[in-house]
Amino acid sequence: MILGTTSPLLWYSTRATAVVGLVLLTISAVLGITTATRLGSNFWPRFASAELHRRASIMAMVFIGLHIVTTVADSYVSVPVLAAVVPFTSPYSPWSVGLGTIAFDLLLVVLLSSLIRHRIPATWWRGLHYLVYLSAPIAFLHVLTLGTDARRGSHWLLGVLAACLGVCAVALFGRLWSLRHRVGHKTMPPKKPLLSSNRPSRSRP
Repeated sequence: MILGTTSPLLWYSTRATAVVGLVLLTISAVLGITTATRLGSNFWPRFASAELHRRASIMAMVFIGLHIVTTVADSYVSVPVLAAVVPFTSPYSPWSVGLGTIAFDLLLVVLLSSLIRHRIPATWWRGLHYLVYLSAPIAFLHVLTLGTDARRGSHWLLGVLAACLGVCAVALFGRLWSLRHRVGHKTMPPKKPLLSSNRPSRSRP
């Protein structure tokens, strides 16, 4: 089903909600990495990152939902409702639209698993929650390959995409460095031999 409506307002709304959704998704991913790395200070406790991560995730879903609604409502291009949940079924640019559908489906899985978090094992929830880190780069490719501004070499959108990619790369590097540092610290051999309390004492003649 395709709604026969088109206007410049829908077109600009689709573009704006896509960019805002991508930025919020990037912020959510970075805050999630920061929370997992357990970074914190007196001025920025860890629970603040966790709370902002949750709020950024909700806002990202809101703007992505608006992006889907405006895309389907705008009949300038043929994107049916089914294409919003089933990848590669859109008659218009099926590959690029399919990437956006996959990113959205992954976020839906993360959202639903969070809603039933207390009813599933923690390991299941944690594993499903990691899908957000896969959703972010797929959404990035969706905007890069489908966005008309990106295809035309628009400097502002390319700058936003580069900033999102750079921030995520820095956060991932910090996460990997933190894991390596912890493992190295735990497995580092002691500098001095440990004295054993069970060592037999020498008897005097």
